[in-house]
Amino acid sequence: MKSESAVSPVIGVLLMLTLTLIIAAIVNSYAGGLMNTQEKSPAIILQSEFHREDGEKWNLTLHHISGDPLPTCCVNLIIRPSRTFSCGYDTIKELDRSNIKEDTNSENSWANGISSMHAGDIHVISGTKEDIAEKIQPPGIDFLDETSIGNTFYLELYYDRNLIARNEVLIQP
Repeated sequence: MKSESAVSPVIGVLLMLTLTLIIAAIVNSYAGGLMNTQEKSPAIILQSEFHREDGEKWNLTLHHISGDPLPTCCVNLIIRPSRTFSCGYDTIKELDRSNIKEDTNSENSWANGISSMHAGDIHVISGTKEDIAEKIQPPGIDFLDETSIGNTFYLELYYDRNLIARNEVLIQP
């Protein structure tokens, strides 16, 4: 007499294994869809200069050396004095996007008309001694004083609250 009782337990184990794999696949696909996929911050190399031009005109230039395009609507620029200023190095100034332009004569700004900055682009904040002081200087700090020449400040770029670039900018005559 032949016993065929072994067929039923093997099929049962295979069915349970198949069911387990199907449930695992469903849970994995559902959980994978719940993950927060945050956009990656742009990576850039930026060079900055602050100098006097034509006697009374001052320029803070931003030169995008290389890297990803920089969406100007999502970037905050912060000026922070370095420790070369004996006091006030803990104060900051957030730059207004409407002051950052393609060149000194342009009407287009980061707030109106310029949507991104690409590698090779040079943008500028320009003004007279009074204008530039209001546009870039943190409270209680005088970048334009003759004794400040040779000192430095930091220009920090934040994308979605993440620091993406920090330049030490020399105050040039």
